[in-house]
Order: sequence, then C-alpha cells, then structure tokens
Amino acid sequence: MSTRTNHEPDDRPEAVQRAKSGAQAWRAVVHAQRGAAPDHADFYNLAGHLVDTFAAIESLARLLADPVCSYADRQPPGKRVYDDARGVDRWREDPRERLIDARCDLDQLAIAAGCALDVANRFWSAISHIGVEDDPAAGRAEGEVSR
Repeated sequence: MSTRTNHEPDDRPEAVQRAKSGAQAWRAVVHAQRGAAPDHADFYNLAGHLVDTFAAIESLARLLADPVCSYADRQPPGKRVYDDARGVDRWREDPRERLIDARCDLDQLAIAAGCALDVANRFWSAISHIGVEDDPAAGRAEGEVSR
C-alpha cells in the first residue's frame, strides 16, 4: 500500500504514538506474567486493566467508523483517495467500496471488543471474591485438635 503521508517516528500523531506504546506495554505484561507466581491480587488488578483496555478499543473502533467510511469524500481540493488494487481488481475501482468494507470491519471490531469487555468484567467480578487466609489446620499433626 502506498500513501503520501509519511511520518518520522517522532513526528507521528499522538494517537498513533500512544497506540504503539499501549501495544508494547501489553506485550511486556504478557512477558512479565509468564514468570510471575499466581496471585489473586495480580489477577484482580490485571482484570481491571483489561476492562479499561477493551473499553478503550471498543470506543476507538466506534470513533473511527464514520471518518473511515467518509475518508474519500473529506479530502482537500486537489487530493483524492485511491485503491491500490485499481487496474487489477475491477470490483475495487472506487476506494469508497473498500472504505465501506473497512467501516463494517470496525463495526465488527467494536462488537467483539464489547463482548470481550463483558467477559473481562465478569472475570474481574469473579476474581474480586477470591482471597487468601491462613489455614488454621496448617502445621498441626494429623489428628491434633485445635484448642
């Protein structure tokens, strides 16, 4: 795919920079959790962050849907959007068709993120009821009675 707008890494829009940071952060979370001892407090805290993340993804997908769909019609004078499959795929001559498909994909992404959000919320709720306490029977010999 070709585009006329190229950004240097430090010149990218804030939203793009933050999305990259978020993706890198979640990869680091997965890596860190692989070596972590199981702990319900960690489960609870990670669940809360998952809920927040899925809510943000759902919101972003919904926010992008309309601008993506109307992108071809919002170009400044002298600019036009094209589909790089032109001349190869006769069904893709008008970039608006692909943009409509992309909008449908964003709608599906929003729905999927919303479903993931619901599941993450249920997990968060379930794990919030879990605790750890000292076992009063621990350390006593078999058959010993507590006094």
